[in-house]
Amino acid sequence: MSTVHTPVLLKEVIEYLNPQPGQNFIDCTFGGGGHSLEILKRIGHNGKLLAIDADKETRNQKSEIRKSKNFLFINDNFKNLKKIVEENFKYPVHGILLDLGLSSDQLEKSGRGFSFQKNEPLDMRFDTSQDLTAAHIINSYSLEDLYDIFKNYGDYPHARRLSKIIFRIRKVKKFKTTKDLVDAVLEACCPGPRYLKLGFRQKDKWHRSKFALGARGGMSGIKKRIHPATQVFQALRIAVNNELENLKQVLPQAVDILAKGGRLVVISFHALEDKIVKVYFRELSRAENPKIKLLTKKPISPSSEEVKSNPRSRSAKMRVVQKL
Repeated sequence: MSTVHTPVLLKEVIEYLNPQPGQNFIDCTFGGGGHSLEILKRIGHNGKLLAIDADKETRNQKSEIRKSKNFLFINDNFKNLKKIVEENFKYPVHGILLDLGLSSDQLEKSGRGFSFQKNEPLDMRFDTSQDLTAAHIINSYSLEDLYDIFKNYGDYPHARRLSKIIFRIRKVKKFKTTKDLVDAVLEACCPGPRYLKLGFRQKDKWHRSKFALGARGGMSGIKKRIHPATQVFQALRIAVNNELENLKQVLPQAVDILAKGGRLVVISFHALEDKIVKVYFRELSRAENPKIKLLTKKPISPSSEEVKSNPRSRSAKMRVVQKL
């Protein structure tokens, strides 16, 4: 499985982690391995790198990394960070990275329905051993639960209408593929004749709408350069993988694990994720006996050049702290 992943904010991550020969690091979200590869180049033969990912497919990523004797990969969820470290990585830890975005490989090659631009099974699980899938949520959750997911996790403006449309459709047929869900999303945001006029029901190229191509239209919702399914798919993925709760669990573990002077870098792609990180870092840094020092008072965002070359980086926000 060859990788097509482009690591987000790579230059900034390396600058703040500042890996040196002989130091030890943890990449809690290995993904395509781009950040890990750069860290390994800098820590040399005497440093150690622990990489963690809940997705079993990442085992096959970056063959050049796999060959390194100072690299260890653990297939697990980062919410179990402390247990993973205690059992596998008994070294002082000088830096930890949490990149909360999907890798390009998951979007393009996983076959699990992470991308609305591919017609794939409605799965969205990082850990395929878990029972809960996106299809199960869409086909069985209550109207209010669906609304809560789309509104609270995706800030989708037509959350109520979409939930009702899903409820109506699933009485006739089950949602099985990403196309099934995208059709419902487009009906919710572009009801009636406008929906057909915009070409959203092309049989052979169902996903190549004006949204997907980034064109600007003349009606509300089309002025945005992102497909409306982006918010819905993101919300559903967060619900399937319990991402916000896992983030809340891993942050205190990461701070505890770090050696004095060690740094924690967190890259988020969602306002709710960034809020969790911001509030936790602020409270810990302002405590009577602070455990950390803020190194980024405001989040770091990708440069315009990076966004141009890698549009998926556009919503990234990076925050960094140092353990006292």
